[in-house]
Amino acid sequence: MKPARAYAADFAGMPPSDSVALVEGRGGEPTIKSGGVLLHSRYQPREEAARLVDSAELDLKRPVAVIGCGLGYHVAELVSRGVAVAVFEPDPAVAALAVQHVLRDSDVPLAVGDVDEFSGCEGFQSFARQIPQVLVHPPTARIHPAYCVAAAAAISKAALGSQRLRVAVVGPMYGGSLPIAGYLERAFRKLGHVSLLIDNAPAWDLYKHTTESVKNKQASSQLGSMFSHFVGEWTYGRVMEFAPDICIVMAQAPVGPKFPLRLSALGVVTAFWYVENWRHLPYWKQVAPYYDCFFHIQPGEFEQRLTDAGCHCHAFIQTACDPDVHKRAKLTPDEQKEFGCDLSFAGAGYYNRIQMFKGLTDYNFKIWGVDWIARELIPLLCRPGQRFTPELFGKIASASKINLNLHSSTFCEGVDPQCDAINPRVFEIAACGGFQLCDPCVGLDRLFDFDSELPVYRDLRELRSRIDHFLAHPDERAAFAERARTRTLRDHTYETRASQMLDVLLDKYGARILRKGIRIQRTVAEMVERAGTDTPLGRYLARLPQDVLFTQENINNQLTAATRPITEPEKVFAFLREVRNFTEMLLEYKS
Repeated sequence: MKPARAYAADFAGMPPSDSVALVEGRGGEPTIKSGGVLLHSRYQPREEAARLVDSAELDLKRPVAVIGCGLGYHVAELVSRGVAVAVFEPDPAVAALAVQHVLRDSDVPLAVGDVDEFSGCEGFQSFARQIPQVLVHPPTARIHPAYCVAAAAAISKAALGSQRLRVAVVGPMYGGSLPIAGYLERAFRKLGHVSLLIDNAPAWDLYKHTTESVKNKQASSQLGSMFSHFVGEWTYGRVMEFAPDICIVMAQAPVGPKFPLRLSALGVVTAFWYVENWRHLPYWKQVAPYYDCFFHIQPGEFEQRLTDAGCHCHAFIQTACDPDVHKRAKLTPDEQKEFGCDLSFAGAGYYNRIQMFKGLTDYNFKIWGVDWIARELIPLLCRPGQRFTPELFGKIASASKINLNLHSSTFCEGVDPQCDAINPRVFEIAACGGFQLCDPCVGLDRLFDFDSELPVYRDLRELRSRIDHFLAHPDERAAFAERARTRTLRDHTYETRASQMLDVLLDKYGARILRKGIRIQRTVAEMVERAGTDTPLGRYLARLPQDVLFTQENINNQLTAATRPITEPEKVFAFLREVRNFTEMLLEYKS
């Protein structure tokens, strides 16, 4: 990127373009035509430019990245209003005419040509660090749509990639996605973002009591709907108080279809993570079209179904493991006795699992979970009816010689050959260091190597053969488990998934986040560096925990009773605390 006027010499010898030409305007000022499309009005191009800037509703105190130079009328309008501007133009012939006419005396930075070429230069990175808004020139977007999308994505990533975004994760009251919500929120926090889990689990017991205590089905259903609406409004209030840049809603979260629309109207980017099988639970049809992006775990047929349902942005994001939770368990002798076995399964008793496991009752086999109703399997049940926690799951996976994994089906007798919804258990067992035999769910071979990391079976006969082989070869079993664990911790953590989500969202909606603006947040250590260790503020901050965010709340938590002479920075922070407390008290009094 260099000033527009600096390009004059570069463009001086450029041969004329057959597709780009200067056109005499009917109001006395020229316009430009590219590929048969007029880039400005023939009559009043400057007034048109003013209307474009006004309609964009930009914050004129912040920089603007203009994608599409045209002849430069809209760029000149922004400059006249005191805005810091940088311009990105795909066509050198268009840029040449701009610097020879409207921008001939301008020092506005101009990047011309391929996005990949200019996005790596220091001038571009320096401008992006100012968190600019993005303004796309509409005629340029019609002629070069792919360029405009790529340029906006490059600007967004460069501007936001190193920033701490505010990410809210909305969890359900109950169900399989409940723990995943916590894993995902923690993953964003580990990546350095400011995250908040909207935990709706405390509402579950009251919801269940409310609906189950009324015997009339219609009345119970109405009460359930009313309660869900209340929890949805409660969720909305907590999200808005947090003021996120991005809000990710988990499957079965208690929010209605209008929830993402209310957030989007305020500039919040919304996403839904559907970590369920679309064939079993069809409510996705009522949800997917309303979110900015719909994440799912089943690539292939489902993606076309989503498009047909009006979902304009969807992406495959697999579940994973949380290494802080899913890890090798240290077992006491009593725990080893309780959990140790040749064969184990932890999960619900779906039809295909019951039918398959009836053929394994001659092994030292322990089953954990709910809904196991078959008479033949009841003797194998451990803690019948108890749902297991992640801690309990880790003990099961660590103590079992072989952990079975069989993806659920309500109609197959055993392995469902069409199953394409890989369950989290695959990654969780591996992260715990457990050896695993799994059915070959569609797509699983892209995540693990069947010959060295995750052996599979296709029917009961093959499963029994694999069990017998690996029980007789503990060293081979341990080697498989360690390779699977290494692969999982490298490729299949929720931090990886959170990064994948951000890549998708910033590519598609980074410009919206830039338009809204973000709250710049730094750690105490970063503020020490900015203030300098030789200043009173720097010396005071150096005494505080260095990895916490530099926020008034965190600083207030560090202020102690005055049992010693306090420093000037402490006096200032204490004064600010009192001002805030007084203001909040005043607002509460007025309300």
